[in-house]
Formats: sequence, structure tokens, C-alpha cells
Amino acid sequence: MGYRISKYQICPGENEQLELTAKLQREPRSVVHGIVKDCDDKPVKDAVVMLFEISDPCNPCSLKPLIYTFSDECGQFIFGSLIPHKRYLIKVWYDNVKIVPVIIKPSAYQDEHYDNHPEAVPKDNFFEAVES
Repeated sequence: MGYRISKYQICPGENEQLELTAKLQREPRSVVHGIVKDCDDKPVKDAVVMLFEISDPCNPCSLKPLIYTFSDECGQFIFGSLIPHKRYLIKVWYDNVKIVPVIIKPSAYQDEHYDNHPEAVPKDNFFEAVES
């Protein structure tokens, strides 16, 4: 990657001109970035991209999940900082499922029950889903 991003706090006074020399620390870690595309070569938004560390290349069950992200509207994703010379695996999932917003409100039974018995402690969730 090159050099580590550094932050510097400054607070200029009245009628001052600050001359800043920024010395960056060497950054040995790496980064991986890419684009998720569909079979028509179009970018895929909101694909799940997951990064795994490979512990034992001969054992597919030895994958250690590290982090996940979602691709942006251009299909782009990024992972960093990665440790040099370690083996990683990236898995991508995308399901073109229609997402339906649902409003959850107490059911009529719950309203009636608790109106008549305010001392009752809820033991179950009395909810019904109502599509918006």
C-alpha cells in the first residue's frame, strides 16, 4: 500500500499562516478492492462481499470469517488493511429479492388484553405485520 494515512489536528491563530510538513509512516499492510458485476457485466449494488482468512488451504472448513461489506451503487467494495503474505478468500452473495418494508404494530388482541389487565406482564410477542 505504501504509507499509512495520518491525521493532524491544527488550530491556526488569528492572522497566521501555517506551513505543514507531513511525515507519513510506512504502511506494510495491503488492501483489496474490486467491482461486483452481474452476468450482463452491469455493476451489482448491495451484494454481500465477505472476507475470510484461509487457515489450512487443504481444509475448506478452516475458513475464518473476518469482515463483510456491501457493494455500493457502482458495485465497488474494499477491504483493508490486510496482512502481507497471508492467504484470504472472498465470497460474494447476491440475491435479487424484492425487499418489502413492513410496519409492526401491536395486534388488537394485545391492545384489548393490556387495556383490561394493565398489571399483566407480556410473556409472548403479540404483533402482526402490516405491509406499508
